[in-house]
Amino acid sequence: MSTGAIIAIVLASLVFVFALVLFILMPKRIYFTALFSKAYLPVFKGISMKLRKENLEQIVNAYILAKKSHNKISLYELELISTSGGNALKVVEGLNAAQNAKLPIDLEFAKAVDIAGIDIVAVVRECINTKLIELPLISAVAQDNKEVNVKLSLTLKVVIENFLRGVGDETISARAVEAVVTKIANTAKASDLISKPQLLDKAVFDADVDNDSKYQLVSADVIHIDLGVDKGLVAEKEQIEKNRIIAANQLEHRRLVALAVEQEMKAKAEEMRAKVVATEAEVPKAIIEAIKEGKIKDIVDYYKLQNLQADTEMKLSLLKKKNNKND
Repeated sequence: MSTGAIIAIVLASLVFVFALVLFILMPKRIYFTALFSKAYLPVFKGISMKLRKENLEQIVNAYILAKKSHNKISLYELELISTSGGNALKVVEGLNAAQNAKLPIDLEFAKAVDIAGIDIVAVVRECINTKLIELPLISAVAQDNKEVNVKLSLTLKVVIENFLRGVGDETISARAVEAVVTKIANTAKASDLISKPQLLDKAVFDADVDNDSKYQLVSADVIHIDLGVDKGLVAEKEQIEKNRIIAANQLEHRRLVALAVEQEMKAKAEEMRAKVVATEAEVPKAIIEAIKEGKIKDIVDYYKLQNLQADTEMKLSLLKKKNNKND
């Protein structure tokens, strides 16, 4: 065998091995899907993306969709979106939706929204359709001390230029509530707002609640308004109740003081009784001493004293019973 034939065989073998390696490494299903969709995927590009463990299927599907919708987005740009943590397919879907709705959304805006973690397709839908927000019940007091209850709805539209840097609908809602409360508080008569609820709508617009926001306020509508309680009457009733409680406390205090005085008088009476009993116990001793000293010479005088003592004791006993009944 000649040298030329050997070289040819070696080269053919190398080419075959090289082609075999390419065939093994090539993402065949994705490659042929792109090929039949008329979105050419270079073989080495596909192998490179596969070896770098990129989301090849998502990138190629996004590339196919971009080709079908005539969006001039390169495979490289879609690869950058995916490697930056975005969703290349969602970006293309959002651009297609914006193109169909004739919205001024470009690739840079779509990439920024997607990388921010926001669904670009949902943003496009939000740009097409207005957003309706129903605020919770707002209650405030007018200058005539009458409460006004209001329910308000806001209609918002997305401002694409401010979408990524403007404040959200929560801030707009808070500003609207503040504007309504301020308007009610500055109104002389609550009945004026009941008869003209459009004054509250105007107050919301005059407050520029959509300033520096990603939304534009389209309309503010009062969907319910009524009068609440009269704060003046409520305050008067509360004062009457406070006065009643104070008077009841004072009456209870006087009762407790009187009860304490009564208990003190009873204690003093018991003390006096104890002294009387002690004094009575000394009487027999005094009589015996008088007899011994000859001051009582006759037994009759002694018995007269005994009778007098018994009579005294009986009277004292009756007096004690009477006092006990009175207690």
